Amino acid sequence: MSSERATAPGVGHVGPLLSARCTGCGKTSEKRTAEVVGDRSSGSFQHVCHSCHGVTWWNVLDVVEAGARGER
Repeated sequence: MSSERATAPGVGHVGPLLSARCTGCGKTSEKRTAEVVGDRSSGSFQHVCHSCHGVTWWNVLDVVEAGARGER
């Protein structure tokens, strides 16, 4: 494992904390991402769903916590 990989933040560790619903199974969860398609407060993004056992699309329900730069 390279030192770059060990220190670089990964998907789910950066961006605002979002309340979202998985389009595959309907599960709701809080996820972090900086890559929302559409409006941050109502858009969609891809993220791992452990219930679906893979990467799925998630629809944003609400912005729970702003990002590191005070984004909301």
